[in-house]
Amino acid sequence: MTDDDPIIRVRGLRNQFGSQVVHDNLDLDVRRGEVLGIVGGSGTGKSVLLRSIVGLQRPTAGTVTVLGRTISEMEEEERKRLEQQWGILFQDGALFSALTVAENVQVPYREHLGLPLDLMDELAALKITMVGLPSDACTKYPSELSGGMRKRA
Repeated sequence: MTDDDPIIRVRGLRNQFGSQVVHDNLDLDVRRGEVLGIVGGSGTGKSVLLRSIVGLQRPTAGTVTVLGRTISEMEEEERKRLEQQWGILFQDGALFSALTVAENVQVPYREHLGLPLDLMDELAALKITMVGLPSDACTKYPSELSGGMRKRA
């Protein structure tokens, strides 16, 4: 895979539920560093498209390739390794209510990297400020945040 190759490539995607066709022959490329917004009315297939890209929804037809690998052809272990490289949020903040913002940010570090606590604290604080939250947000629980703050967290 070269730097010019798309990191996400969708070709001929078709999603259909009974007689309802959601996508028909959809093509999409997303390149490294590109930011793409998917907007549309309720029920127009935004979430179905994203679920197809990340492998949560098997399309009726077409292929989805991520980082040069076709999602439908991956073995379970390869899929798990790929899934560790992304985060997905549908509709609303997906925070654990019993954890602080910093602890929520640290979840993937604990699950996959086993980093020392002081390093996890430092990384969480950095990431929280990078998304525009004040430093005191680290110790707050999701219920103590506004809707916009929860989405950034």
